Amino acid sequence: MIRPRSFSLVLLVVAVAVWERAEALSVERRQALTQLVGGAAAVVATLSVAPPEARATAAKTGSSSPFTGDYDDPNHPGCLRQVKVVGAPLRGDGTRSPIPVMEVVGWDGESGGSCAGSRPTREQLWKLQGKVVKDKEAVIDFSPKGGPDKLVATWDGSGMVFPDGNKWTKVIGGTNDRRPEDMSTLKSKD
Repeated sequence: MIRPRSFSLVLLVVAVAVWERAEALSVERRQALTQLVGGAAAVVATLSVAPPEARATAAKTGSSSPFTGDYDDPNHPGCLRQVKVVGAPLRGDGTRSPIPVMEVVGWDGESGGSCAGSRPTREQLWKLQGKVVKDKEAVIDFSPKGGPDKLVATWDGSGMVFPDGNKWTKVIGGTNDRRPEDMSTLKSKD
């Protein structure tokens, strides 16, 4: 996709160059206009043939992604459901995929049902990976929990909806009370 400002700037540069050349060579206005149109067509052709990754819009990651946040899962009331969208890892050639990675962390409670009034330990958390394939569509690998490896989650404006009708509703302000109490990463040996 060609950005209007970039196209306008390139077109202006081409127009000035053609006009100066026309004056220097005493070329008629019609010939100058023909050269201008030809130059603009060449610029458009060059810009529209760019590889898809070069034309890709920046994928939303971090807090700018609608998927990033804490959620309520009606199948596991009060349980931790946390989603983060991060940039894709570096490839061997030093480039990144334009498709952001989704990290899902959760806990299903002691009995796999309600988590009301209890908090997990760090060891009890499960972690899933996914990818944001479109602005409002992600694919998550639930196979580590015994589910499908490519489950589609669609953002509907207030949460993620899954094909079975389950909807994780985003909790504004987060769910810090559902996370493990001990979130330290460095521990000294006593």
